Amino acid sequence: MSIENDKTIEVYEQFGQNYLNRNKRDLETNPRYQEDVRRRREYLANATASLPKDAKIFEVGSASGQEIKTFQSLGFTNITASDVADFFIKNLQKEGLSPIKFNLITDEFPDSYDFIRCSAVLVHFKKDEAKAAIAKMFSALNPGGICSFSVKHKEGHAEEWQYDDQIGAERYFSYWDKDELEACVRECGFTDIDIEQQGGARACWLACNAKKLA
Repeated sequence: MSIENDKTIEVYEQFGQNYLNRNKRDLETNPRYQEDVRRRREYLANATASLPKDAKIFEVGSASGQEIKTFQSLGFTNITASDVADFFIKNLQKEGLSPIKFNLITDEFPDSYDFIRCSAVLVHFKKDEAKAAIAKMFSALNPGGICSFSVKHKEGHAEEWQYDDQIGAERYFSYWDKDELEACVRECGFTDIDIEQQGGARACWLACNAKKLA
């Protein structure tokens, strides 16, 4: 595991409450962030529309549990929450969930799944780590399964350490171009790939849905 990823995990262990507080505050007061949340729910609803309600779903990096609750609100019943940071594991347990501790770089998926969600996780990976993680998610999908994940795009940047004064620490970010990302996802074995560039309250995102051939 890279130093960049390792140090970023340490930030979430130490400053995770600041991260949650920032998101809660923005959800209550920031119209652009509220729109981001609404759009993500709509995006997930569309991405999972073809799945039965008992489909096996795994979320990498559940953090606050917001998207787990979205899956539940959409009627899904077989959902595994996970996170790499002990702080977020404890927070998810407080939210009444039963998460597993899972490191996408070093751990193997405990089962195979119909849908894997990995939002705002690969942003903290070096690109070779991200490619290996995408290949690992491909291997963990059932035939016909879908991987839904997001990375960041920043014109003229490949990577950087970025300080967030609301969190009180700096985190590592990698940035992707759309063509670069599509080539990587295709090389990992996916054939049905949709990448959508989305603006947001804090960043420009590349949202990817990729399907494993049935």
